Amino acid sequence: MDKLKPIIIMKRILLAICVMAVSVVSSYGQSSRTPFTFAWLSDVHLNSFAYAEDDLRQSIEDINTNPAVDFAILSGDVTEFGDTKEFLLLQEILKNFRKPYLLLPGNHDVNWSENGCTMFNKIFKASHFCYDWQGVRFIGCGAGPSLRMGPPHIPREEILWLDSIIRATPREQPIIFVNHFPLNQDLSNWYEVTDILKTRNVLVALAGHLHVNRAYDAEGIPAVIGRSSLRRKDPIGGYNLVTVGKDSITFCERIIKTETRPAWNVVRLHAATVASPSIPGEKKDTVYFHPDFSINSTYPAVRKVWQQKDVTDVASQGSIDGELYIYTNTAGMVHALNARNGETVWTYATGNKVFSVPFITSRLVVVTSCDGFVYALDKKDGSVRWRYDTGYPIVACPTVAGGNVYVGSSNGKFYSLHLADGTPDWIADGLDGYIESRPAIDSRRAYIGTWGAMFYAIDRKTGEKVWKFDTGRGRYFSPGACWPVVLPYRKDGKSSEQVIVLSSDYFVRAFNPEDGKILWASDEAKGRESLGFSPDGKTMYIKGIKNNITAVDVSKGSYTLLWNTLMPYESNFIPTRMETTEEYVFIPTEFGVVHAVRTDGSGIAWSHKISHSAVTSLKNAGDHRLIVMTMDGTVTCLAYP
Repeated sequence: MDKLKPIIIMKRILLAICVMAVSVVSSYGQSSRTPFTFAWLSDVHLNSFAYAEDDLRQSIEDINTNPAVDFAILSGDVTEFGDTKEFLLLQEILKNFRKPYLLLPGNHDVNWSENGCTMFNKIFKASHFCYDWQGVRFIGCGAGPSLRMGPPHIPREEILWLDSIIRATPREQPIIFVNHFPLNQDLSNWYEVTDILKTRNVLVALAGHLHVNRAYDAEGIPAVIGRSSLRRKDPIGGYNLVTVGKDSITFCERIIKTETRPAWNVVRLHAATVASPSIPGEKKDTVYFHPDFSINSTYPAVRKVWQQKDVTDVASQGSIDGELYIYTNTAGMVHALNARNGETVWTYATGNKVFSVPFITSRLVVVTSCDGFVYALDKKDGSVRWRYDTGYPIVACPTVAGGNVYVGSSNGKFYSLHLADGTPDWIADGLDGYIESRPAIDSRRAYIGTWGAMFYAIDRKTGEKVWKFDTGRGRYFSPGACWPVVLPYRKDGKSSEQVIVLSSDYFVRAFNPEDGKILWASDEAKGRESLGFSPDGKTMYIKGIKNNITAVDVSKGSYTLLWNTLMPYESNFIPTRMETTEEYVFIPTEFGVVHAVRTDGSGIAWSHKISHSAVTSLKNAGDHRLIVMTMDGTVTCLAYP
């Protein structure tokens, strides 16, 4: 127990500062500060390469035996996939630290998380920290996007936490800020972070993510990117030793148990005063770029009907039934809004984060939560009609058909529950990989993809697996995010059905529902996870990962190109489904713009920017209205011509 004492003490101090936001330091002056050194590790990627674990273990041994090191910081991507087994292994390894450490998640810790981004907080207590050492306040916040492919993003709840901590910090107190992402325009909400940090005495901002040692300027704030601890082609890995002195902060690369190299970067400190907090590089006449919303003035006929701003991220898609719009957030809330005016009808709080898309029936709203429950809520008032405990976090989306709820899980199971009371009809076991998407249903089978590179057909009566398909390329290239669909087609005068799904290996495939044989497949459009279909089910739209939208005729049981149009952006990896009408296909983008593309392929009819965060949901609300949600918690109803 003795070797854990420094860590326990640090967590107690961290909790006291985060909750009370009270400074306990007696002096902020540079002249009174005793120089100190901390070890800075980043991008450990535990479970990525065979040597990743050894590099981390040897780094800890090296730090423990270095009397000059006071504590350590790990700035994200500590695991490869963020799954429970990886975090438990990380916990076991970090117990070997004989010095305090501070830890943050990165995008790899939250993007493919079968536990719904819950295990990091469960084990390490928080995804952010606030810790004082020798008069310097270390503030770090978590990273995203959670469970979604997309641009780097700091969750809204982390932004609000950061703002509250910064406001509670005396203006003259020196701060070292830590996040996994560099503070540049690759980060969707970099400007929110820099605007907050500029109000205080920030000595330097630290980041990882890029696996290199590099100094840069973050709108006048000195900023540094640190190397990965992975060895790659070298004999052993490494990290940085950071020494905070009276007039400088020095960065030296440490090769594990081998050598400490000469300083590769030095940040010169300056005297901060209460009247003039530290923004050493900022020029008062410099205008820094902020997101540009001028595109909205190009299409003035598109107007905002109403808008709500949530206090946390909104990572899942919404659902609509008449004038009832329902969405969920990462605080575990289910919100029901009046689709006409955006007013709240009811809310329900689950026990943990929600990434599920609600399924609305005539009387119930069925939704899952990372607390492990499948919920059936009363459609009118949100009260619980029943709930079923799966015993493990769920990020999958339910489907209701024939009086049963069909839903996957993160523990290799697929459930058929009675809609009336939530009791199991059957439970299919042994599925490889966690389930995120919503199953497709026909009269005999349910179809679902997993993040184990698998696609399954399951008998609706018995729960037996009828057939399965393996992409053969591993979990990164899985049909895990795309919702499969069952569509009719007519060929040689005969009507049949096809099961269509897009995988992150860029292939869209159509399967024979009976035996799983591939009817057709194509990677021509270079889509990743986002599809859309015309109201009559004859045309499929594929959102490419670069700057293209492709329309394909699937009504004849083949992949027949109709048109391809270029879009005014460079990349678009987000998995959000496209919404369609007879006239438009609505395109979600990585930085908050919605494009309405004409279904005849003649180009963009209009565009509108909601925020600078990824579009996570598009829902047709009728009467030329579209409800749009973005990752930063913005919910907007647009009216368009």
